Amino acid sequence: MKIAFLYEHPTWSEKLIDCFHNNDINLQLINIDELTFDTDSFDIDFDLLINRVNVMPYEKRDSAIVFHTLHFLNWLELSGVRIINGARTHYIGSSKVVQNGIFSMLNLDTPRAIAIYKNKDALKAAEKIGFPVIIKPNIGGSGSNIARFNSSVELKLAIDQKIINLGVDRSGLVQKYIYSDGYVYRVEILGDELFYSVKQKIVENKFNYCATEGCNIDTRNTEQEEEFDFCVFESSHQIELHDVPQEILQQVIKIIKKTRADFGGIEYIINRETGKPCYFDFNPYSNFVSHGETFLGFSPEQRFVDFIKNLC
Repeated sequence: MKIAFLYEHPTWSEKLIDCFHNNDINLQLINIDELTFDTDSFDIDFDLLINRVNVMPYEKRDSAIVFHTLHFLNWLELSGVRIINGARTHYIGSSKVVQNGIFSMLNLDTPRAIAIYKNKDALKAAEKIGFPVIIKPNIGGSGSNIARFNSSVELKLAIDQKIINLGVDRSGLVQKYIYSDGYVYRVEILGDELFYSVKQKIVENKFNYCATEGCNIDTRNTEQEEEFDFCVFESSHQIELHDVPQEILQQVIKIIKKTRADFGGIEYIINRETGKPCYFDFNPYSNFVSHGETFLGFSPEQRFVDFIKNLC
């Protein structure tokens, strides 16, 4: 079986690619940043594609990559190519609106939210939900352009000053702010089994909840409070292993199956009022934490390679 590896940022997948090579598995490397494809030709020279393109926009990244990737994945699937984390999964990973809907469909706790595409509609949505709220882009990541508003006065001022940024597709969510126990929890699934589970303490003035230091950004928002629930994991030393309760693990697996993901991470907080998990994010781009073998007690790269080998 010929395997292709679709990637974007070279350093994010370097160790994983090396692990494939160390297992005598040759990959056809495809850099999405350089990809063009002939839609009239179906002479595809690989049988399986591993999708490792991140769904989140970030500085200096061409936002069209999000959509170009979706076109490529859909075209491959229509051509009969098996994709690890295919078009449906990738699309759901890129849409906070759809994710919120999936959590609700599965009868899981998730912040109440209203989807918008006009900034002026944010005020009406927030008043319906009740303050405080957060506003986040539909396509987002690393906490970019997320903002909290405690009152209609604050939000109206932001709308009038045109400082709300709904991101690359100009749509987003107005979402109820949830007070947490001070941690963000991430459960990674590989196949239908637990890959690893971690938690990180909320950091003041940050929104990024990525579990690897490679994707940290400075949101430069100085007015958010320390207890904000969607925040940065400043560096790998703040990551703690976490024994995920079996009930939550089964809920996470249910989410992964609904998205048709082969691997990915689910993030949740513990609602301070109810003591229950409150789900808010699905990421099909599994994070391979730095020094994973030392931290996790096993090589996440080797485990991923073994997963692919079993599929072949």
